[in-house]
Amino acid sequence: MLSSLWRSPPGATGADPAPDPAAPLVSTWQVGADAGEPQAIVRVRNLQSVMTAGRDAWGRAAKPQPVLLSSEVSFARAFETSSAHDAVNAETAHYGNLSKTLLGGMELFSPCSFSIPSGKSKAESAGAKKDKKDNNSAAGPRTADVFEILWVKMTGRVVDGSRVALPLDQVPFLDATRLRSLSLTLHLPKASLLGAGVSLTTTACFRDAADLTAGEKKNPLRSYARSLRLHGLHVPTLIGVNPNERTAKQMVVVDVEIDRFDAYEDIHTELEGAVVKILELSSFETLEALGTHIANKILDEFRIGDSPQPMRERGWQVKVCLEKPIAVPFAECPSVEVRVSS
Repeated sequence: MLSSLWRSPPGATGADPAPDPAAPLVSTWQVGADAGEPQAIVRVRNLQSVMTAGRDAWGRAAKPQPVLLSSEVSFARAFETSSAHDAVNAETAHYGNLSKTLLGGMELFSPCSFSIPSGKSKAESAGAKKDKKDNNSAAGPRTADVFEILWVKMTGRVVDGSRVALPLDQVPFLDATRLRSLSLTLHLPKASLLGAGVSLTTTACFRDAADLTAGEKKNPLRSYARSLRLHGLHVPTLIGVNPNERTAKQMVVVDVEIDRFDAYEDIHTELEGAVVKILELSSFETLEALGTHIANKILDEFRIGDSPQPMRERGWQVKVCLEKPIAVPFAECPSVEVRVSS
């Protein structure tokens, strides 16, 4: 469970000994349906930072890499008084302070936060790392750990809403009683060898304020979704129905999104490798067949670590979008998108 990633600061008071039931993990579409049509939104898009967490494009842990942070805050009510008085008040969110909150959370994972232990030289530390049997082991924080910290700073609770995680002397940036939905995306633009990066997104729908009894601890989330996305993989692939397309491979651009993503391990390197292998072995004629094949192979054959459990049993939903940029000369590209559920 993702909520187990949070660890209260040493000596902090206010740890939640009796958690609420976790909100259900559903699809991103379902969260949007639960939230309904938005009335008022504040967004921050592609806020730049650096983190020494997660894994890079080669699967190496705890290497400094750039990260882009995006958040969308949807409010339960329109901007009535704030627009009437032309002022930022409790009815909205100061996007400058939202940015500062996110960047403040990222300071815990900045390169300068990970120093060589005292008493060890650089050579000794490097030697210790080299002697590790698997440099992909948990040598540092995971991307999910970063995500959890940022979510707690914004809402005061862990991602599934089950536990209050901020110390009593701290107040979350957002008031849950005023929210309709909230989304947060961490995009790692350099975490892919063949694509435009990898992103992890959480979207949550909040309960109506009337459902949250004043003074009574209750999970404010109605539902939440998590998704992992591989962006823009460019892979030469044998695909097409025309005779000329059967003579040579052409470039195919692929997006793969895992919805209802319940894992907290950084698996994007292995997932990218699996998708690339499927494309390299392809001899399909249609994008429809290839996309469905990729989704089913992920659900049936992909594994996380040593676990024998197939992803279909975990309830994943796999969306595959395929583009053939040179197939139609006077169009940017034809594309096909398929979604396969467990």
